[in-house]
Amino acid sequence: MKIAPKQRQELDFLRDTLDKLEGTVDRKTRSNFRDIRERLDDWAAKVAVIGQVKAGKSTFLNAFMHMHDFLPSDVNPWTSVVTNMRINVPSDPISGARFEFFDESDWAEIVDGGSKIRKLTEQLLPGFDTEVLRRQSEEMRERAQKRLGKHYHTLLGSAHDYDFLTADLLQRYVCAGPGSDQGLDRQSLGRYAALTKVANTYMRMPEFQVPTIVTDTPGVNDPFLVRDEFTCRSLDQSDVFVVVLSAHQPLTDVDIALIRILAKQDSKDVIIFVNRIDELEDFASAVPEVVADVSRRLRAAIPEIEFNILAGSAYLADLTLDTSEGAQAARDAADTPELADYLMSKYGRVPGDQMERLYLASGLERAKSVLSHVIDTGVGSQQLAQIAEDIRAEITGTQFVIRRERDSLQMQVDSIGREVAEQAIEELESEIKDIRDVLAKLEHHVDSADSQMEKVLTKAWSGLEKRLMGQIDSFVGAQEAVIQERIFSGSVRGNAARSLDIDVAPLQAQMEREVASSYDKARASADVIMDNCIHACRQTIADKFDDPTENISLAELPFGTFTSTLTLAKKSLKIDMIADRSWAFWRQPSVNIDKSMAALRALAAEEMRPPVDKILSAFNEAAVERATAGNGRIRVMVRMIETSLSERTHRLKKDKVELEQIARDPEMQRRIVMRLQSQMEVLERRLLNLSALDGRLARPDLPQAA
Repeated sequence: MKIAPKQRQELDFLRDTLDKLEGTVDRKTRSNFRDIRERLDDWAAKVAVIGQVKAGKSTFLNAFMHMHDFLPSDVNPWTSVVTNMRINVPSDPISGARFEFFDESDWAEIVDGGSKIRKLTEQLLPGFDTEVLRRQSEEMRERAQKRLGKHYHTLLGSAHDYDFLTADLLQRYVCAGPGSDQGLDRQSLGRYAALTKVANTYMRMPEFQVPTIVTDTPGVNDPFLVRDEFTCRSLDQSDVFVVVLSAHQPLTDVDIALIRILAKQDSKDVIIFVNRIDELEDFASAVPEVVADVSRRLRAAIPEIEFNILAGSAYLADLTLDTSEGAQAARDAADTPELADYLMSKYGRVPGDQMERLYLASGLERAKSVLSHVIDTGVGSQQLAQIAEDIRAEITGTQFVIRRERDSLQMQVDSIGREVAEQAIEELESEIKDIRDVLAKLEHHVDSADSQMEKVLTKAWSGLEKRLMGQIDSFVGAQEAVIQERIFSGSVRGNAARSLDIDVAPLQAQMEREVASSYDKARASADVIMDNCIHACRQTIADKFDDPTENISLAELPFGTFTSTLTLAKKSLKIDMIADRSWAFWRQPSVNIDKSMAALRALAAEEMRPPVDKILSAFNEAAVERATAGNGRIRVMVRMIETSLSERTHRLKKDKVELEQIARDPEMQRRIVMRLQSQMEVLERRLLNLSALDGRLARPDLPQAA
């Protein structure tokens, strides 16, 4: 089947629009569309397959990509390489691979972590221990040094490129195994895996209608923290996530936490695939129960989102691709009456061909259909809509410049006819002065908006920080009564607790609500500033030139909403009860509430300050990115006035001598009029073409416009 055909139409339409614009505008103006062209050429649907170790992610991807045993699906804990399969990306080679190696700074970054990455790691690994990660990263580096010997330092920060790729070659870089740690045997399994930072494979697949980057992640919830860290790093780069669950353990707390992180971001789409259903007993009846259970638990955990929940078996699909000895026996073993019962109950039919039966039961075709729909209508569609709005803004700016040029030419033609060259020069000089005045006012509007925006965002950031810390302090204060109640209960039972675990889930929920609410308020204030600025700029232009720029708007800006993806690093705070000292040794030591509370406050400050800092950083990044995108639209107006001023000034210098001579030379008048009228006709055609292109972009459904 074709994946994302509608998105292909949108891409083709926008590319065609930019091609037509390149043929419509002059050489100098083309540079205004260059950045947009590069953004469009670089766009790709970014899909990551994630889940816990042994959920069947790699098998799922092998079957999904129709490549049996391409990705290693039976790996040991040293496998820690994110593999990007770059499909139909125009700037990539047609085939082959590139394997990039760590440098020394990468090792340090693994331990220290970036704000976006580490917060996800902390979420996925409650009680995250940086020292464990540090030790494991050192062990990984030592293993790389042992395997590569004197070549280790040569390879740091470099890359290996191939114009071909096989499964064996891929495993050499991503799958560490029992190969020799000594010597330079290039065939040893996983020889470079400990040093490989990322694996990029290049391929062309007609099934994918748009450029797509499919990422195979090492896995989450693994005791080998480095592998978990790399998986977390890959999440920032993807827009669509296929979360693979095992039918045996379909939804753990880690799965829920992971799905919750991804689904609550407007910029991410999530698909759930319950894998390995063929391993369930009586799966014809068991699968609906598993899916219903997953659906119920997700609704309870994330009630505001409706998920696409699919079920299937990547193994069954992979069997249809296997041509090895024994594959037919495996297919016969899987093709049971139970499978036929499942097909009839699920799809209402049982295909006559064995391969068709196995592939239909695998659920892969349905997974492709859902992925296609998500790419067509989800994040990718939003990203292309933003590009379309940016094109419209640039068209509006170009139209303004062309109209001013046309009107200036018309003024010269009229002045020649009336033989009032001196007056024409005065009018041209007056127009330049008017443009300079407009430009000064526009720059004032934009500078004022920037200043206001900075104040609003700073106030929102600092206010959020104050409120979050206040919530933490209030939460800690409220624990005194909880501690007293637990101490009393323990004393009644005669087993007073030496330590207590404080559940921080209520605090986490409260903080998340505060973050979302604060962002909504900050975004609304920032949008008002940008909206006022864009209207002030438009009015300033219209006052002088009677040329409003209604097509420059703030539509389709990123981060309309923001939800923190961070949940606290620890699910609970464990405090040791501090006892009162007493000379009466025969008495039961009593708990010193004040000292215990002081210990809790100190612990809370230590544990929660880093997550708060990361929340604030992510909050600020989202607000700034939205403001920057809006500012870019507004500055189109400034740029078009600057361009118009440059054009007028250039024309004044060029034509001043001619305008002074034409009153004395009728033949020169005729030639100049013909030249100016010819230039005006070119500009009129450009305006017509630009209006037609803008009309196409204004349609709500780009595929129809194409």
